[in-house]
Amino acid sequence: MFRPESDWTGQGRLGVQNFYIEAAATVRDAHVDVRHFDWVQPSSGVFSPEKHYLDYSLDGQPRRSMVSMVSMGRPDRRAASGDILYMPPHRQYFGEPALQERHLVCVALGDEFLEELFDGEQPLNKVEPCADVQNISMRRLFAGLAAELRTPGFASQTLVESMLMGLAVELTRHMGPCERRGLHSRSTRQVQNIIDYVMENLSAPLGVADIARDCNMSVRHVARVFKEGTGCSLGEFVARSRIALAKELLRSDNSRIKEISWRCGFNSTSAFSAAFRSATGQTPKDFRCHPTQVH
Repeated sequence: MFRPESDWTGQGRLGVQNFYIEAAATVRDAHVDVRHFDWVQPSSGVFSPEKHYLDYSLDGQPRRSMVSMVSMGRPDRRAASGDILYMPPHRQYFGEPALQERHLVCVALGDEFLEELFDGEQPLNKVEPCADVQNISMRRLFAGLAAELRTPGFASQTLVESMLMGLAVELTRHMGPCERRGLHSRSTRQVQNIIDYVMENLSAPLGVADIARDCNMSVRHVARVFKEGTGCSLGEFVARSRIALAKELLRSDNSRIKEISWRCGFNSTSAFSAAFRSATGQTPKDFRCHPTQVH
């Protein structure tokens, strides 16, 4: 049985090449690592985690893998994997990985870690699997974990533990039973629609009016519902998402900086360089030469 949260030791890594774990940390029975591998031949199979498993794609391009959620041996639903994947433990899933390079932050949350966090309760046991979790706060926590694992600083273990706790809490709040979400479910769907649209159109104009029109909302409503649902303005989210995409392209893509600036929605290389330097403290060229530096 394939265990996605393990380091794949003894599992053969069928169809996978260039596997390595870049960095890792363990907190009680919770584990997080940054890993890289390439799917190089078609494969599929059933896999089942022993712990609550999440992963986050650090790649600039979307994952194309399909996951069939399976419960009690019966297919439940089939979905394409998004940036964030969540699978509860001790359930079987059927995966069909796409042939592409992967760069993931993988997290496994064990019972001891969760019981201490939630004072003996296990609210995640009521959370259903999801192949495409849309949550800005979780994206930030995954990105923070990757940065800290790559370049650990003062009290790194404490910071890693706090971010793992944050992931567990955000997952419970975002994916918990409907009665916990109450009347906010409609707003949550709208926020997810906005996020999806922005992430799929980072190279296009993304003014509030553009987003409102294509998400079928008024300008006032789209700005308000996003701010209430995420805690940041829509403009701030667009800017951060463009810089995040730029970082990944600069790390993993050999395209010219001019092309990357266009793919990230900037009208000129100078505008891209100014925005990137303001956000990171580095020019795009310097960042490409030193991609592990964190800002």
